[in-house]
Formats: sequence, structure tokens, C-alpha cells
Amino acid sequence: MKMKKILFSILLGSLALSCTSNFESINTDPNKILYGKVSATSLYEPLVYTIAINNQYQAWYFANELVQVTAFTGGNTSQIHQYQVTDGNWQNQWDNFARLGGDANHLVNQAVAQGDKYMEALGLIWKVVELSNLSALFGDIPYSEAYLQRNNTAPAFDNQERLAEEFITDLDSAAVILKRRPEVRKTGIDRMYQNNYTRWIKLANSLKLRILCRMSGIDDKYWNAIQAIVDNPTVFPIFADNGDNAFVAFEDADPYRSYWKQNNTTKSDFCNHRICQTLIDMMSDTDGTVDPRLPIFAEQKNNVWKGSRGGVPATDYKQYDDGAAVPNYAILTNSGVPAFIMDYSEVLFILAEGVEKGKLSVSGQTAKSLYESAVKASIDKWAGYGQYASKPIVVRNVDVTNLLRSRLGSYDKAARPQEEEPLYRTAEELIACQKFISLYFCGYEVFHEWRRTEYPDFEIADGTSANNYEVPTRYGYPNYTVASNSAHVNQAIARMGGTANNMHVLLDWSYAKKNGHRSPYKP
Repeated sequence: MKMKKILFSILLGSLALSCTSNFESINTDPNKILYGKVSATSLYEPLVYTIAINNQYQAWYFANELVQVTAFTGGNTSQIHQYQVTDGNWQNQWDNFARLGGDANHLVNQAVAQGDKYMEALGLIWKVVELSNLSALFGDIPYSEAYLQRNNTAPAFDNQERLAEEFITDLDSAAVILKRRPEVRKTGIDRMYQNNYTRWIKLANSLKLRILCRMSGIDDKYWNAIQAIVDNPTVFPIFADNGDNAFVAFEDADPYRSYWKQNNTTKSDFCNHRICQTLIDMMSDTDGTVDPRLPIFAEQKNNVWKGSRGGVPATDYKQYDDGAAVPNYAILTNSGVPAFIMDYSEVLFILAEGVEKGKLSVSGQTAKSLYESAVKASIDKWAGYGQYASKPIVVRNVDVTNLLRSRLGSYDKAARPQEEEPLYRTAEELIACQKFISLYFCGYEVFHEWRRTEYPDFEIADGTSANNYEVPTRYGYPNYTVASNSAHVNQAIARMGGTANNMHVLLDWSYAKKNGHRSPYKP
């Protein structure tokens, strides 16, 4: 395939969050020393570890706050849970994902020039990881005309269906290269899969499932594409167990330290983001049943599972914060806990949803069996991190069994709500909510999934007037992008059905685009 040239300058060796103030300087002033003069293998680790620490930060500071997983009520330095997401926030996130997508694209170009097929394939995969996130946050973005440097300082924006096609094409290209078992020129830098070609191929195909599932609300052709993957496991192998999970592992030494270690994040800072009652209600019941992941995710106060509330005014923080649980600092910031890119459980949840909706057929499986396997896989993944608690947490088989029999996790109780008082009205809602739980601290995925399904159902509090009491449907394009490329920005906004560059424009794949909001928004 024809590779695009670089648009954004390369941040080699920098493992800190970046924010640029001028789109044109990014576009036209690539690093003169490093650009085009380094080996592809030298680019790889800085790229991956910058992605990893961004992933941790984005989950903690943005994604969890936007959909009532947590609420920053420990000060006034962030009001994300009140939907006060500023142009500075938009710019920071646009720059980070676009820059890292550009870094991955540069890795691909260097690999092509140097005949390093293995690095070319891995670069394509990481490029899709970053730019699919960029699109999921903003909607239409430049892709087919991106990374053209001085040849095009105002690239056109591709629509979301075209972007999905481009992402899948790049993932297919990566898989084709990897199937040929290209030479690995430098060992020790692939710390995720240790140069295991098959696992990288599985990641490429599993990422395709994520993208296709995200687009599935637009047209059934995306479910049909998933079915084609499921029907051809030899051609399109996907994650088969937790051993295939994609994550970036950390160490306590530079340059492999996590975001928390690099920034010396204190428990006070970390836990200023309180756990919301929305998550507590999904993971603990009045009958005493507790999801075994909850003590790993969070620390309770006063021996009671209570949550705060996102979106309330600052004057109400104390009322909701008294006794509220906080994220489990000892576990989540431990160097043994990696940055999560994609899990086996997500693949199973995608398949379970498709079967439940009647869109997929999986040989020998039902929606219930796929769903229960997904929950077990998620619990098994998190159980391994219980050892890092101040008092190690052990998850027993009976804990999993009890969850799957309870109102919190029973497929049968959700599928037959008329027979007993359920927490979930349908099995589809249960699957979506359990998938939501499984995506804890997996970058922005929990925010993307909420907009795709609008599950879990929660109330909007009266401190969210900044965005007219609506969960942001997207981020707005940064002001400097609007200024430097106004014609294409305005075209993209109009194509998405918007009248202004704001956080009310509905993305094409969102639940609300086709159905309207699932629940009315009332302060």
C-alpha cells in the first residue's frame, strides 16, 4: 500500500505528555536531526512507552470522569466530570493522538525505506491504535491526506466510514506481512509479545473486531464483516485466551516507568478522583454480593461500598464524598500493573453482543456462554493484580460463580426480567454494562463504549451546565486547527450533522445518532 509521509514531528525518547501550541509548526518543521535519519528499531520503544503512559493518564484524567466511573472532587484543578472540557483539553488530546499516530507513521516509513518488514507491520498496528482513538474522540479526521508535510498544510478530513476502511486496510496489511515471518532485526524491544508473530496477528484481527463493532450501529455490513472473521479462524485468528492480551508492561527503571512513577503521583493526588455510585451500583448489591473485581478497582471507606456522584456542583462535593470509595492506589499505580491496550474479554463481549442481537453465529456458543466466558476472563485478568493490595486480595472460583448467579451478573435474570426484580432490563444491557466494567483503566475505551451503547444508564447532575447537561458526544477540533484548516473543519462538522464545533455533534456510530439519547437528560 502507499504510505503517507509525516505530518507531525517526532518525539523521540520523550515519555512525557506533549502539547503543542501551533499546528503549522508541527506540520512544517519536523525535527531536522532525527527525521529520516534513525533506524526503525530505534523509534519503536519511545513510541510504545509514550502511548502506554498516555493511555494511563487518559483513563484516569478524562475517560473515567466523563462517564461516572470517577469524579475529581478533591479540588478545583479539573472539572471534567462536570463536562468542563476546554479547548486546551481538546488541543492536548488532539496533539497527543495525532502526534503518536504520526510517530507510528514515521516508524512505518523508516521501516519501508530500510526494508524492515517486521517494524513496518508493528508500526501499522500502533498507527491504527492511535488514530482510531483520535477519530473516536473527534469524528472525522485527516487520514488519506494526512502526514504530507509541506505538500499539504490543510489536509481534507475523511468521514468515519472511510476511516474505518483505512484502519482495517492497515491492520490487514500488517497481518499479511507478519504471516510471512519477516526478520526481527533487534531483539528485546518487543516487550509486549516478544516477537511472537501469531500474537501480533491476533491483535491486528482483534482490533478489527473493535473497530467493526464500533461501527455496527451504522449498518449490518459491519456485523457481516465480523462474521467473516469468526468463520475463518485460520485466516483471521483472534484472541483465544488471556495470554493474548495486549498490554505494555512497566518496570521501576527508566525509560520503562509508568505514568504514575514518572510523575511521582501521590495517593492523595490519585484518589482525588473518587469512585462514582454508578460503578458501585454495578458491582455491589444490597444483598451483600460484591463483584470480586471491585476491591481490586477501589478501596472502600467505613467498611461500606458507597460512591460519590459525578457532575454535581462543588458545593455538593462533601455531601457525596463522605464515605465514598477511592481508586485502589496500591494496586493501580503498582509497576506490576501495565497499560491495557486490548483484552481477550473484549473480544468475547463483542461476540456475545452480536449473538444476543441475532447478528452473529458462533459455532458451539450461545450469547450466554460467550458472555460468561467474557466475565470470567476479565475477572481472571484482574485477579492477578490483587497481590499488590496492602492486604493481598485472592479471588476464588466461588466468587466468580456467585457473581454469575447474582443480579449483578446473571444472564438469566437479565434475560427474564419479568420473573424477578432485575438490575438489568435485558441481556443486551447486561452484556454492555459488564463490558463497560471490563474496560476499567483501558484508555478511552470506556468513554467510546458508553457513547456507542449509552449503557450504563445514569442521571446527569446539575453541575454540568457547561455542556448543557449532556455527556460530551465528542471533543471539538482545537482552535488552531480550525484557524489553519477552516474550510475542511467546517465541511467535516457539517457532514457529521453539526452546526458548530462543539461537544454536541453526534458521531456517526453513536447510539444517539440513530436512536436519540437512550434516556432524557435532566439536571
